[in-house]
Amino acid sequence: MAARRIGSKSFLGAYRIETDPLLGPKPALGRPGLQPALDPDGRSVLVKFWDRAGKGRDADLEQIWRSEIRQLQRLAAVPRAEELFVPMVASGEDDQGFYLVLDPGQTSPLEVYRRGASQPSVMTQYRLSRNRRRLWANAKRAAEGLELLHSQGVIHRNVDPWAIMTAFGDQPDFRMTGFEWSMRLAAADLPLAGREATDGRENVASFGRDWTNLGILVAELVGAPLNRVSDLRLVPSDIAEHLSAAEGKLLRSMMRLETAERLDGEEICRRMDDVVLAITAEAAGREAKSAIALRLGRNSKVAEIVRGVSDNEIEITDEQSQMEFIQADLSAEPYFVRVRQKPDDEPSYALLGQAMTYWLTPFRVAESSDAADWEFATCERAQRGRLPSDWIEGSVSLEWSSLDLVDSRAARESFPRRRGKVARWSDYIGQAEPKQAKKTDLDRMHGAFSLLLALEMAYAAADVFPVEVPARSARAPSGESYTLTVSSRYDRARAELSDALALEAPAVRLTKMLESDDLVQQEGSWILTETGELGDHTDETEWRFLDRSEAEARERLRFDGASPAEATSVAYLSPPGMAGQLAQFRRRRKALKVLREHTELLRMLIDPRSRIDDSHDPLNEKEARFKEFDESKKGALREILSTVPLFFLQGPPGVGKTFLVGDIVKRRFEDDPSTRMLLSAQSNAAIDHLMKEIQSIFGDGSGVAPVMVRARPADDDPSDTDLEIDRQADRHLQALAKSQLVAEASSGLQDKVIALARAREEQQGVGRSKRRNRMNAEGRAFEGMILRSANLVFATTNSAAVERLIEERSLFDWTIVEEAGKATGGELLSPLLLSYRRLMIGDHKQLPPYNVERMTRLLSAPDKVKAAVGAAQELISRHLKDAGLDELFDEIEDDSDDFGRLCSQTLSILTMFESMVEEEFARKAKARREFRPIARRLEEQYRMHPAIAKIVSDCFYGGDLSTNTKKAEEYRTRKPPLSLSTGGSAPDAPIVFVDMPFVRATKGYRGGEKAPPWSNPDEVKAALAVLTNLRAQEGLKPSLAVLSPYREQVRSLRDAINAKTAGLAHLSSFKPAVGDGEFCGTVDSFQGDQADIVLISLVRNNGHGAPAKALGFLRDNRRMNVLLSRAKWRLVMIGSLEFYRNVVDVAEGLPESDIGFMKKFLGALDAAKNDGDAQIVSWSQLRGGSV
Repeated sequence: MAARRIGSKSFLGAYRIETDPLLGPKPALGRPGLQPALDPDGRSVLVKFWDRAGKGRDADLEQIWRSEIRQLQRLAAVPRAEELFVPMVASGEDDQGFYLVLDPGQTSPLEVYRRGASQPSVMTQYRLSRNRRRLWANAKRAAEGLELLHSQGVIHRNVDPWAIMTAFGDQPDFRMTGFEWSMRLAAADLPLAGREATDGRENVASFGRDWTNLGILVAELVGAPLNRVSDLRLVPSDIAEHLSAAEGKLLRSMMRLETAERLDGEEICRRMDDVVLAITAEAAGREAKSAIALRLGRNSKVAEIVRGVSDNEIEITDEQSQMEFIQADLSAEPYFVRVRQKPDDEPSYALLGQAMTYWLTPFRVAESSDAADWEFATCERAQRGRLPSDWIEGSVSLEWSSLDLVDSRAARESFPRRRGKVARWSDYIGQAEPKQAKKTDLDRMHGAFSLLLALEMAYAAADVFPVEVPARSARAPSGESYTLTVSSRYDRARAELSDALALEAPAVRLTKMLESDDLVQQEGSWILTETGELGDHTDETEWRFLDRSEAEARERLRFDGASPAEATSVAYLSPPGMAGQLAQFRRRRKALKVLREHTELLRMLIDPRSRIDDSHDPLNEKEARFKEFDESKKGALREILSTVPLFFLQGPPGVGKTFLVGDIVKRRFEDDPSTRMLLSAQSNAAIDHLMKEIQSIFGDGSGVAPVMVRARPADDDPSDTDLEIDRQADRHLQALAKSQLVAEASSGLQDKVIALARAREEQQGVGRSKRRNRMNAEGRAFEGMILRSANLVFATTNSAAVERLIEERSLFDWTIVEEAGKATGGELLSPLLLSYRRLMIGDHKQLPPYNVERMTRLLSAPDKVKAAVGAAQELISRHLKDAGLDELFDEIEDDSDDFGRLCSQTLSILTMFESMVEEEFARKAKARREFRPIARRLEEQYRMHPAIAKIVSDCFYGGDLSTNTKKAEEYRTRKPPLSLSTGGSAPDAPIVFVDMPFVRATKGYRGGEKAPPWSNPDEVKAALAVLTNLRAQEGLKPSLAVLSPYREQVRSLRDAINAKTAGLAHLSSFKPAVGDGEFCGTVDSFQGDQADIVLISLVRNNGHGAPAKALGFLRDNRRMNVLLSRAKWRLVMIGSLEFYRNVVDVAEGLPESDIGFMKKFLGALDAAKNDGDAQIVSWSQLRGGSV
């Protein structure tokens, strides 16, 4: 067959093809051809190609080609995929055909060796134990690859010698290819098909059929005649003289000729391991020894050393005595060592005896033209004693019985006959390789995630407070509970940890935490334990805080609980919410363990641009719905749909991120209804919002909707929907119990399904959490099956459902993470592990991950990080540690010079979304030519009045955020759903700023902020004045939100509004926009939400000289972005413009004084005022006109 002709414009134009194809394509069967080639860089590749077959057939071939691309991309996300599968490095199409380019390394298809004129000795000499062991070890790799496929619900359907790649090296190296499952046609003429045992199931695709085909392939490799394997009258040991009964039984089990209790990869691999061990044991007593050819006698340097060590008793010509001396010297405890005397030297190898060192080199017959080979070793020189330890890079302890010492003359004669019958020294050379002295980039990336987790654990350990228990808990007067009184006590380890983390003393933080609003809102109890180790649940009891008092100059904290505390004088208190944190830590630790083997994800995180592939997903740009998108969405859709494995989408406020996700999901299911997608976010609120959008897309009744599951804890959440996993399981189980499938099943299976359906139906009225506790294992297993089978799974990034999916090695075609900018890299890791294709959506210009500021400060000082992790090491229970964390602790103790680099990398992982997006945008700005992007920002918003959007754009997005033309026209021409009278002559403007007096510049003014906690009573009065003058248009119910950066101000606003019900009765015409039917909320509670009118109390108004201290929260660009971008029609702000301008003036005279967005904001507000879009109303004007 001639080599393929390629033109300069064809896909293969840059490849060099010098040989004929290994296999020609068969379009009628959908089978591709295989063509060796050299890529543009000169590397050997294997091109899989489908020639076009005409219009009627090309569509089918394209589907086969795209199916294999998707399978290869999906499988890349499976741990060990790079080890067990041949990776795809490129794909494409042209007018001649469809192509996949595979990177086989040095390997070739097994069929090439089968057809070769000169086959490897391992194939021709399969009777030798050593070769048979290698063949079975390779078979195990094929079985492991097949099991990985099956774990993803994928049937290979084509396990034959073309689907196995190998170089038949010293180490097992089988890898699988040939993945055309979804469209694969029966291929009866494949090399092994004619020799399959006929069982009437040749054309049935199943997991069992895959194992049968692998069994047939292995049988041929190890020399088991198929007719004898299938002849069940023969006992397994009689199948072939050189095969054991265990090998015969295993082959028959794989080929389903004998009934086996289990037929899966785990069981087959276990039995293959047993076979390899048995062959190894068998060989140990026979020919498989390590042979050394010793040059002895006259003119031998070895003989000279032997004579010297024997005090000149052994003559130079006495070769027998020399051999006996060497045998005695090596019989005690021989070591094979790798030696490097100087750093720049090449490694050499030696055998250490008791009295001598024997230098080894690969053996070569002198008269032969063959290269020296480590199948034998030769020793022509030796030296007295053992080598210095600092010369030895690695060593392997040997059994004396495994060595075969041969005179060099005898070796020269026997070597040709003994080839393939001895143990190769290359095995020992591999074992003696020194461990990697320096960490690889993969190690460092994994270490960065480990360090981030360790620091989060350190902060949690600091919140385990040491207390003193003066007396045992006593029964309360009611007799229904117990009371407990404790006092803070000094604990050196906790104090050192707090100091290292730059936290206040434990006693101070405990008091503040007990008084904190945040803690009041958390569910759960304080936990009292005898041990202070984080994660240790020894003798713990639960308590609820009552009050605090002072006695004998010490603070006393009183709690009550349902059960008494253990008798102890010293104990530790953990705050509510700690149990949830510990669960998160355990899940993160498990995810880190999986990440260790997930080389594809580690490489992608190190360099997201290192492997950008084309998905070849279709996109019809002529359809009406695509044309309706704005230009930034069109560009985003093109790039997202065509790019794997990673894409970032930055979505400023109001640009329609969720709408775009919904469109992507719908397109994916239109293209492939079997698609599985994981939709995740850090918060339940974000997930629920996304879920509602997706539900609306598939709720129109057109076509079959995908199976959707909302995975969340069974906590009787009032926001539960019919998509909750237990309710989905109920629905599908009831349908299954009534189906024809069950009706035709065995009576035993019928009874089990019907009984399970009835049991779940009887618990319908029980609360979800109680019902969950009563559920049996079968019920949980059925829910797990629904979770694994669902097309769309909605779950938070660190949920139990995601943990379960990772444990079960479940994979999705796509992972989409919403609000990725609010999550740390550690929180994003779990969903990223579950797919090769990842889309992260967020906006790092809005709310950051929780407590990111303090972690950023800490990581910027490696010495403090080292101190913190070192101090926390003994305070973290072994139950929360793993190998990665232990390595991290060891590295800190070793005082590694690489630690500063590790902290820097951890800092990037902390804010992963921001770091990667900004790096990509910076690269694009500097690029001299076009390159394929992996990040984009949507730049056309639909939420805000254009005047409000312009302030947000100028302050936070460099003026790049625009308003959709149609939406802007609507805002400019349509009557607003509300009106606001401010007492002035200016018209009702979209932006209103109520200007309060500057506390330092206004004579006699006693207003301003009250602190701490921060509040501003005059701004509360101003807010009431605004609300008093607010009206809804008749017949409409616009939404209203009253926000503030400070929780104390929110409480004051809420109390004031509730107290003035008569004067604010008209607010019933407005819809509360904050959660739980509230008008008032903090900025953090309102991200992702919006309202027709948003009223903001900025609070700060003081005479501080330092800008940072003066502005406080108002310096935080990201939180201010959220505050200003929530309003649709009207944005009303209350603050002091003179105060802000004064801070800006002061800051400009100070070096490196960061005043955040304030200067930009003041300029944008002035511009809006000049354009007639903003109205500035003084407090006196507002007060005079309304209150």
